[in-house]
Amino acid sequence: MSKSSVTGSLLAALLCATSTGCAGALVQPGHRALLFDPGNGGIQHEVLQPGWYRLACPFWVPDSKCPRIDDFDATYSTSKEQFHALSKEGLPLDLHIAVAYRPIVSELYLLDTEIGPNYFDEVVGPEFRSAAIGVFAHTSYQDLQRKNGAIEDEIERELRRRLHGKHIEVSSVLIEKVNYDPKILEAQRERVVSQEEMLAKKQLDENNAAVEKRRIELQTEEIQTRAEHKKTELAAQTEQKKLELHAKAEQEKLAALTDLEVKKIQIQRDTDEEKFRIDSQMRNKKAERALVIEQAQIDTLKAESDAHTRVVQANGEATARIALAKADAATQEASAANITNNQVMMHAYDALGKLGGTGTTFLLGDYSKLPNWLFPKMPGFQTAFSGIPWGAVGIAQAAKDTSPYGG
Repeated sequence: MSKSSVTGSLLAALLCATSTGCAGALVQPGHRALLFDPGNGGIQHEVLQPGWYRLACPFWVPDSKCPRIDDFDATYSTSKEQFHALSKEGLPLDLHIAVAYRPIVSELYLLDTEIGPNYFDEVVGPEFRSAAIGVFAHTSYQDLQRKNGAIEDEIERELRRRLHGKHIEVSSVLIEKVNYDPKILEAQRERVVSQEEMLAKKQLDENNAAVEKRRIELQTEEIQTRAEHKKTELAAQTEQKKLELHAKAEQEKLAALTDLEVKKIQIQRDTDEEKFRIDSQMRNKKAERALVIEQAQIDTLKAESDAHTRVVQANGEATARIALAKADAATQEASAANITNNQVMMHAYDALGKLGGTGTTFLLGDYSKLPNWLFPKMPGFQTAFSGIPWGAVGIAQAAKDTSPYGG
């Protein structure tokens, strides 16, 4: 609890003591409080907001048994501590370090019951000094001068780790002042002077090196410029030579193409003439072939016609000879068997009927006028009067003419 809050509480108590009927407590803005009532279970869990709270207690009740308010400053409080520590090298250090902290409002009941209102002296101060000494023990003297922010963050992390679960929040840690030993300061000054001299010499060397480097760069640029100029001239000459060669090649190519076109035209003309000649010969050959084919067809038709004629004549002669032979054989048989003329004629007409086939009917001589009852019912005579095929006319006439009995 801060000194101002304690003073305010005492002033309020003094005013109440001198006033009639005054029994209460004031919670200042930025503060929180807990009610302690001995007759009602002790510390209450409810966190009291800023304001006036009446504390009723009869005058005959001792103060130790009256309700009271435990006031807590909920704003960040800053505490400055002076440390004497040793660096990593074992050099003495006198430091002034400040820490900002406040209680966790939602955990005031636990803070009041476990630690109490004097939580800084009980917990924060000792843990803060221990964390700072531990961090400086592994921090070098040079790092302390160059890395104040990193060292402050490390002390803050270590303090938060130590206060975890103690219901207290740490805001920041700040190294306000460092008192160095005079011998260390002199050694540091000499070292700084030496470093400055080294830096000056290094800077001079770097300047000289930069001048030399720039001189070399200028020479290099000049050489590169001349080289680029020479390269440009060579490129121009090469391009001009290339154009000349290209023009010459184009002329030669044009001449070659002209000769080639002339030769192609001549070859085409010769080819067309030869093709026309060959086509003429082919047309003549085709015409001759067509004539030969037509002549062969005519000869074939003629030969077929002649052959057919000869076959027909041969068939007719053969048929006549066969009929004559049969008639002669029948005559001889009739003579041998004493067959009458009528019987011979009957057999002759029967043969003629068979020889003529069917489908054609004709009558011969005067026999068509004779009555049917004069002739017996024989196949030969029936055929003579019912019709004889036309192909047997010549044979029947021949048989009649050659018959020993006459017509």
